[in-house]
Amino acid sequence: MEEKGQPINGPMLQEKQVCYKKEFNVPEDECLSGVGWIAPFCKAYNLREFQWHGEAGSVDPQAVEAEQKQVQAILMTFAAHNHWNFDETSLFPLYV
Repeated sequence: MEEKGQPINGPMLQEKQVCYKKEFNVPEDECLSGVGWIAPFCKAYNLREFQWHGEAGSVDPQAVEAEQKQVQAILMTFAAHNHWNFDETSLFPLYV
């Protein structure tokens, strides 16, 4: 779902449950009712709900991958001792 840009959330999981219940002909007395099953299900399968905001929701993954390859090609033209990495504060340069 993340590849489609759709967040995984409780209502989406409930809708999927209804679809699978119909598809597999699960008897009513064996169905999970309510929303109490969602949290354990998400924990068991390591699912988390993310809310995409602003630019994060509009990023094209192929464009990011192409840009990463371009940057790697540029960095390959420099010797390893000329590669620098800065931490979040940009105060402490580190050799990579």
